[in-house]
Amino acid sequence: MVDVAIYGLGVAGATLAYLASRAGFKVVGLDMSPVYRKACGDVVTLRGYTWELLRATGSLLNIVRRFEVRVGGVEVAYLDLGPVWAMVDKPKLVNTLRSMAVVEGARVTVGKGVPGAGVASIVVDARGPYAHNPGGSVLTVRLIAKARWEDDLALLDFDPANIGFYWVFPLGDGRVNMGSGFKRVGDGSLLKLLTLRYYRRLAGEDPVVLDVRGAPVAVEAPVRLVENGVYRVGEAAGLVSSTSGEGNRYAIHSAIALARAISQGRGVDGYRELLGGVLDEVTLSRLLLRLVEKLDPRASTKLLESLPREFWAYYFKGRLTRSTLARIARGEPYTLILSILRGLSTA
Repeated sequence: MVDVAIYGLGVAGATLAYLASRAGFKVVGLDMSPVYRKACGDVVTLRGYTWELLRATGSLLNIVRRFEVRVGGVEVAYLDLGPVWAMVDKPKLVNTLRSMAVVEGARVTVGKGVPGAGVASIVVDARGPYAHNPGGSVLTVRLIAKARWEDDLALLDFDPANIGFYWVFPLGDGRVNMGSGFKRVGDGSLLKLLTLRYYRRLAGEDPVVLDVRGAPVAVEAPVRLVENGVYRVGEAAGLVSSTSGEGNRYAIHSAIALARAISQGRGVDGYRELLGGVLDEVTLSRLLLRLVEKLDPRASTKLLESLPREFWAYYFKGRLTRSTLARIARGEPYTLILSILRGLSTA
């Protein structure tokens, strides 16, 4: 009898397969592809456990220390936060984790399937955004390109009218990850064109595009840690930030939490407890997205322009929770900050 059956072997599923097999469970992992090919998302927010995993897999490419925030092309914040983000070789991360799981005794199979209770003692849905209705997802497109860019600087430029942002992230060695995702733009070809036009306006030159990929991000998926007897991890559990699109750290964190919970025989309550502040981060991001959707673009622009530096520091560090937002509001005179809290209480 299989102890743990995992459907989907991306970041969350592959991490869980490795950890569960290392803990002595009989693990079977199913994925539609024998080799993981990167869809989107190079960023991993740094924590002790993410550092450890990146070192173990040799997937670290570059460290981001500085951040520039723009709204409609106008700079509103610049921060030097030290080592906060890791840019990673995501295929290497996932494929190495799969291999590590196999070494520990896991069986990795290729195919499609819908997770259901009964096929193993513990069944886990790790299919990412494909575990959800696509209507609640935002399409993102990213380009890997040769371009002139500072090796430790990340740029985000928010577009309140379309509810989303452009980004430029440094991969090192003269390469960048540039892209865009907007709630009101669902055409991948258009997103590619918009991204290229944006970089041309930003840098005054065209990048040399090396690769283009697109992927949905389940920014409105409900947070469900278990459903019909099936556990969920990562984006399949709805653990993705609605305001930044961050999912890799949540994927790793949830895989670690579930592996520990089942090893300790603590079930879903233990799993929820071990997730800690991640659930609060995700909940706040959902509420903020709903608040922005209720505002007209001019009000959203004014709100983003008025946010204090401390807000953005928490945002990039992955520490933005309801308690930290309340702390910012107490320390700042801006009535707009307080309006966020009022909006959250009624959203």
